[in-house]
Amino acid sequence: MGKDIYEKNLTAMEKWYPSFADLIRKGEYERDCIEIKAEYSWDKALIFKVKKGNRSLYLNGKRNAREPVEIWSERIGKIHKYAPVFLLGLGSGRYLKRLLEDSDKTVAVVAYEPSLSIFLKMLEEEDLSEKILERPIAFIVEGLNGAEFKPVVEKLVSLETLEFLKQEMHPNYRELFPEQMLEAMKKISDRVDFVFANNKTGILFSTHSAKNQIMNMKYVCEGYNTKRLSEALPRDVPAILVSAGPSLDKNIQDIKKAKNRAFILAVDTAVKPLVKSGVLPDAFITIDSKKPTSLVEIDEIKDVPIIAPVVANYDILKEQRGKKIFYYDGRIIPFMAYHAAGKVFYDASTGGSVACSGFSLLYKMGFNTIILVGQDLAYSGNKSHAAGTYQQVMPREEMTGAIQVKGNYEEMVFTRQDFKLYLDWFNMYVKDIREYRGVRVINATEGGAFIENTEVMTLADAITETCCKTVDFASCIENMETEFTSEEKELVIKYIHTVPEELDEIRKEARNLQRAYRKIMNACKAGGIDKNAYLKQLKKIKKISEKCESKPSYELISATMELAEYVVRSESLYELDTMEEEGKAAAEQGMKYSKMLEQCAELLRNFARENLLSIK
Repeated sequence: MGKDIYEKNLTAMEKWYPSFADLIRKGEYERDCIEIKAEYSWDKALIFKVKKGNRSLYLNGKRNAREPVEIWSERIGKIHKYAPVFLLGLGSGRYLKRLLEDSDKTVAVVAYEPSLSIFLKMLEEEDLSEKILERPIAFIVEGLNGAEFKPVVEKLVSLETLEFLKQEMHPNYRELFPEQMLEAMKKISDRVDFVFANNKTGILFSTHSAKNQIMNMKYVCEGYNTKRLSEALPRDVPAILVSAGPSLDKNIQDIKKAKNRAFILAVDTAVKPLVKSGVLPDAFITIDSKKPTSLVEIDEIKDVPIIAPVVANYDILKEQRGKKIFYYDGRIIPFMAYHAAGKVFYDASTGGSVACSGFSLLYKMGFNTIILVGQDLAYSGNKSHAAGTYQQVMPREEMTGAIQVKGNYEEMVFTRQDFKLYLDWFNMYVKDIREYRGVRVINATEGGAFIENTEVMTLADAITETCCKTVDFASCIENMETEFTSEEKELVIKYIHTVPEELDEIRKEARNLQRAYRKIMNACKAGGIDKNAYLKQLKKIKKISEKCESKPSYELISATMELAEYVVRSESLYELDTMEEEGKAAAEQGMKYSKMLEQCAELLRNFARENLLSIK
């Protein structure tokens, strides 16, 4: 039985990580000196009895092994769909299995096991094959690929994902593997500290998000948005979304045949290849706060309209002479600016990439036929992008760690973890819009990964079949109306002028927060801490935090409090000996990050005064 389960698990792994499965099959490794016996608890759950040296213990509990998993699941609560989750220690696999059942397939799960013997025993005893087939799981096992843990942490833990980060330790692993657990937690904690504190007072600008929001608000005031763009364009023609996958090299010349016969929307990475092939898109879209300006540094594109959320790279937008057209992406400042004028700021969904946002936008604009070009979501010839995007000749990439998915023209193609997330989003989104509104989606990528519910055909055939009407899109966009009357624009600007003052209020509350943490610190140093007084200060801290969070401008620096709360939680995993020690550690972290909150608020207040109060 164990051998059958073992083979099923390895076969499932081969779908995503064939090299890792091969490494296990070859058996070229040394097991650690740990004895493992598979048993069943009194409530008939699989448990492992582990003996290490002179010490023996049950990893899951001898009597009641099911209920602790249920309690653990309830404690974790809802996991954000783009969260990185680190499960430290696998045991019999029950906690991992429950984690996979409770989370979306988009959640990045890292399963770390310090014992090769326990990992191999888990593969023999617990059938995880269905769950492994559903999504790629990053198995990191000491004795196999333990050196990959730190690079995986660095890849997954970023400022954008940090507020969703979860790390969980399997019961009894702290006692059984104290050094390995402490080292794993330290790698995660060090990454958190690096992401947050690397730029000290300028941390909020590390992603340029806040800077871009403030700088781009003067363009938002012009009142051009995607709803107005939708009203200006005819929808009885197809839209073509041009992405920068490697297959774009094959059919980029065919796009010329669609000019003025389909609305051509290019993602930012596809701009240079398109222009150099002789095609000027009708608009291009950019979303990333740090997208390289070099991607669109070409004179011919300067008069083309640009579509973006308010966090998009200001350095790109400021160079564009064409209309700057915005959509709502969840940022509260532009939303409140529209609200001040009694207007609705319409959104576009995002699956994490500029192509996902572009596709959602075309659907919401009302196009009934959307043609995808260059949407590979996979490697081609070991290349991730078309020529002339990031480099004139794109380099061949190492395929280590690549996963396999169904192809459009090949049975299977290799792809990356992030591409796979975007592919899952497209599969879901295309299915929904076909069922909801009957939108026709043609995949004319001519390579790459298969997107479910799309019609696969060549671009030439798609253009011949669907592009039957001539439209002067440039004139349509030139004549599009602004959202605001002159009176409404004054209301928008009036609201924008309140942002610096609100940031200053948050700065003052950050000082109150420091004082509350300092009281906890002083009480802990004095010894004999009063539990009621301790809880009173914690309530005060919560009240101050909620007061800050209630202000719309807090979103500009919200990462600060999220990180502070996370660090306090992560420090508690070390389970210090006394309440005084734990309170002191929490207060130290709280003071450190509330000071940074004050610095960030002051930095942004000054920046906002300089750039928002000048908007007239």
